[in-house]
Amino acid sequence: MVLTRLPKELLDAISRCLTGKDIKNLRLASKLFSDIPLPLSRVFISANPIDIEVFRFIADHETYRHGVKEIIWDEARFGNPRSGCEGYELESREAPCEYRHACKENMHEILNRRAMYAIHFPFEKAIDEQVKAQMPVFESWLLYCEYADQQNEVLQNGSDIKAFEYGLERFPALERITLTPAAHGILFNPLYNTPMLRSLPYGFNYNIPRGWPGTYSYARCEPWETEAEKEQWRGFREVIRCLADNKAPSVKELVLDVHQLPTGLTCHFFDHACPEYDQLVAVLRRPGFRRFDLALTAGGQPSSDWESFRNGRMRRALAETSEDLEHFHLRTDQGDLPGVNRELDNNGISYHFTPLLDILPIERWPKLRHFGLSKFLVRQDDVMSLLKALPVTIRTVELSFLCFLNDGDSYKALLDEMRNSLDWHTRDAALRPKVKIGLDVSRFAVVHGRAIWLEREVDSFLYEGGPCLFPSEDRPDDAKPGDGGTIRDEFQPEIDGPWADCPIWDYKDEQGRLRARAEKGGNPDVQAALDALNALDYED
Repeated sequence: MVLTRLPKELLDAISRCLTGKDIKNLRLASKLFSDIPLPLSRVFISANPIDIEVFRFIADHETYRHGVKEIIWDEARFGNPRSGCEGYELESREAPCEYRHACKENMHEILNRRAMYAIHFPFEKAIDEQVKAQMPVFESWLLYCEYADQQNEVLQNGSDIKAFEYGLERFPALERITLTPAAHGILFNPLYNTPMLRSLPYGFNYNIPRGWPGTYSYARCEPWETEAEKEQWRGFREVIRCLADNKAPSVKELVLDVHQLPTGLTCHFFDHACPEYDQLVAVLRRPGFRRFDLALTAGGQPSSDWESFRNGRMRRALAETSEDLEHFHLRTDQGDLPGVNRELDNNGISYHFTPLLDILPIERWPKLRHFGLSKFLVRQDDVMSLLKALPVTIRTVELSFLCFLNDGDSYKALLDEMRNSLDWHTRDAALRPKVKIGLDVSRFAVVHGRAIWLEREVDSFLYEGGPCLFPSEDRPDDAKPGDGGTIRDEFQPEIDGPWADCPIWDYKDEQGRLRARAEKGGNPDVQAALDALNALDYED
């Protein structure tokens, strides 16, 4: 049947099931489809004039503006590209050493993310084409300077803040504001296709900005005292200021999403009284406020007696949250094993342990449907106390990348106790909480954004007498490959399938790894990236 002969009502129903890209193609194919509106439920804002221009265009469009339900604030910022310059770069046509190093690290990242597995993914070919098409590093640096200069002009004139305030007035259906430092994703794989990121030239290898300070090398998290320090979270400050002033009363959700990067709002935000603390409390008090995702950096807390978590200010703020809260997720960057994390010393378990219920006022959230805890130092008995305190409304629970402080505590032991001690299995099947566990993909290498997720397997174990997910007594926090689990990557969404289909090289069996690679005929895609890496091999 020809589409043009279908009734308009049926065409409208079909269009609601199509992606934005498909609808654009339909609109170009025939005048009949030109009136089909684009599905525009979210808009992007950042310190870039392209994003600001598109944001304002949508805010002024009488059709599009009514469909916007979410604003995503890209907090990533280009750094100072001229840092380390000695004045001869333009004459010698050579980018600064720091910038060249960042471009090389991008190539290493591409290799590291794919070299973990014994199979090829189809999307790798598209990446390799961009690798081959890279512009010279000096030209890349000049373009980076242009983007940084445009950004700095926005930061000075505040046009991003003005546009955001205008959007709050113009989007009547707005419900959620998301802030993220991870919009740029990884090289050639942006997390979002924002207008600015779509404008990047094909093959543009550049120093990927991350925005918020992070604890990538076990650094201490930033203070929250001076204006210069607070300005690193520019978008967050402006969002809570505007919402505290009761702008956009329809907004009921605030999300800080770091996509598994070791970054977030500094936990020192909760150390002392400040205007921003009061503004956040005002946002949480909003009638009908229903979702809060809080990502914190906690580097340096072990040496300061965990003051930011133990002084009571975080709990008092969260206790002010509307009783309508349905979704809460707390994430830090403290999920490494105590024997590996350089900050966890020999002061003893009690020194590092902070009871979860001393931080989280679960009793104040009677309508909670989702609870998540990620990258946190925990004791098994304390996690159980929290789970028992969750209201009967709870439907989903995420416990990801947890670090168990007690000897004998583990995911294996926790699941055993959950199955034996909680009454969840006695509830109707539709009312039983779905539990999700996230694990790092490797004990030997960190791949930010990539993880193994156990969901159906946990459900089977807790409620259906399914098999144990952690069969090894020696490594009770490591699930066995091939026994279930789904591998997903925040920055490469094409990686989303059974863990058994993505075998990890055995790093302890180098000869076996080489034999397996030879049997697959080598990896030409990886070799293309290696060639590009060698082309960047300047003398530093």
